[in-house]
Amino acid sequence: MLIQLLENNELISVYQPIVDTYRASIIGYESLVRGPEGCALHTPSALFHEAAMHGLVDSLEMHCTHNAVAQFKPEQFHGQLFINTNPNLLCTHDFAEQLFALQRTTTAQIVIELSEQHAVTQLNKLKSVVHRLRIAGLQFAIDDLGAGHSSLKLWAEIRPEYVKIDRYFVQDIHLNPYKREFVQHIVTLAKNMHATVIAEGIEKIEELRQVQKIGIFAAQGFFIGRPSTEVLAEDRLQSLLHHDHQVERYDSLHSLIEDTTIVHPLRPVADVFDYFQQNKRLVAIPVVANKKIKGIIRRGQFMELMSSNFGHALYANKPAELVMQTNILVIDANAPIEQASALLTDHEDTLDQQVLLIHKNGIYAGIIAVPSLLRRITELRIQNARYANPLTLLPGNVPLSKEIDRRLADNSVFQVLYFDLNHFKPYNDVYGYHQGDLIIKWFSRLLQNTFCKPSHYVGHIGGDDFIVIANEEDVAVLPLDHLKLFFIREINDFYRPEHLENGGIIARARDGRFQRFPILDYSVGVVTVTPGSIHSHQEVAALAADLKGQAKRSKNGIAVRQSHSIQVTQQRAHQIS
Repeated sequence: MLIQLLENNELISVYQPIVDTYRASIIGYESLVRGPEGCALHTPSALFHEAAMHGLVDSLEMHCTHNAVAQFKPEQFHGQLFINTNPNLLCTHDFAEQLFALQRTTTAQIVIELSEQHAVTQLNKLKSVVHRLRIAGLQFAIDDLGAGHSSLKLWAEIRPEYVKIDRYFVQDIHLNPYKREFVQHIVTLAKNMHATVIAEGIEKIEELRQVQKIGIFAAQGFFIGRPSTEVLAEDRLQSLLHHDHQVERYDSLHSLIEDTTIVHPLRPVADVFDYFQQNKRLVAIPVVANKKIKGIIRRGQFMELMSSNFGHALYANKPAELVMQTNILVIDANAPIEQASALLTDHEDTLDQQVLLIHKNGIYAGIIAVPSLLRRITELRIQNARYANPLTLLPGNVPLSKEIDRRLADNSVFQVLYFDLNHFKPYNDVYGYHQGDLIIKWFSRLLQNTFCKPSHYVGHIGGDDFIVIANEEDVAVLPLDHLKLFFIREINDFYRPEHLENGGIIARARDGRFQRFPILDYSVGVVTVTPGSIHSHQEVAALAADLKGQAKRSKNGIAVRQSHSIQVTQQRAHQIS
């Protein structure tokens, strides 16, 4: 029957959407094969089982690839075309040449998914073929990561543009802290290797929200959209993302919170002993009454007490509060991870604590294992260092965007100050890049000394452009003219006497003509963001950039505006971000 289906070209391709839940857009569609409706070989599993029995697997894969491209209409299915491929088949000359030919006949951006279900037998040859196909314009993905053979080795060698996490790790991830921990490490690795992580098999809203919390915004699954010959409806995509601005981010405490066994203060100690006996992974049990945290019972101290002479006999029928400890670390679920880091730093017995107790508005919410928190803090510091400006070591674009998004999610009132040095290029041309770098580093220190409160966030987005994020009241009590006075007083140290006497330098302007440029100064655009007035860091960046331009034209070099009083298009916001 399969041979007949292939000869008559009766197999059809259906396409399952892969969406970017951060930008509310379609990334692409994965092609999947189907036999005729009502046929015994309708499903992919039945088709490939039949193909394996008759030695036709390679022929079926080639046919599926041709069908996927032929039936994919780029003008209808916006985005990339993802095609599953056995990596060993890719190493054959015939199949590789067919892919080259298909790439030339379609306007679709093809992404070849190398299935993890197959052990790669010729890795060096696969690398060579991938390199040639990539030059031709194809991209690559690792499919079913974590489900098959040596995935990390294949990842390291192929360097795919996409990594698709196997649905096993996504299923009920909101209920399983071990799956969350595994996936969080994959996200960190992917960021360092410049790969986009796609969560496969999303079937519940809770799974979608959990992977978003971890930092995965590319998603695929029945909850998003089923395989179909029709495109994903725009209103369906928008409904999926309706509450996206409320999703906790990867750098929040929410994604680390775990459920665990809790006991009431009056619960018999014998029950506590049974809990520890039955679950060897249980390191501590919170003591909670009326949803309020009262204390904690830690395994080490408790089991030592119970194993002492007459320990069990003395305490078994006593209430749990008699053996609980009150030297606990408690933090609100909405606190930033930096606050949790400071809490650990302030307590020398951090490892003895084992867990942080979490409450939300005073109500017990769960625990966070100290090792998990320490790993997350380390990962975030590595990420921030990776995105830091190499000259000033200040946070760059990515950390700045995250900080703005965090404050937006908290409904905070805050200000974004966009600083830009005036006439810096002519100074660089006359004094050289080394002296220009000294100016940049000096100005960065000046900003850090001026905006030095814990609520301030100073970043360097490149060149002579800096961003400061501060609470509105912080800037109000420290007028910007204070900063200006420091700048004017110290900038003269970077000029030769003759330039100071002439009030500036002669340098070539952008039109090629020589002209006089004044002593360096700066402009600053200040955006005040109020709750509900703006919803993304892209919009904030656009407003700040527009204001910076206005500041350059103003007499005092300052432009201040409330965010809700300026209309900025989404297109303009994305251009600037």
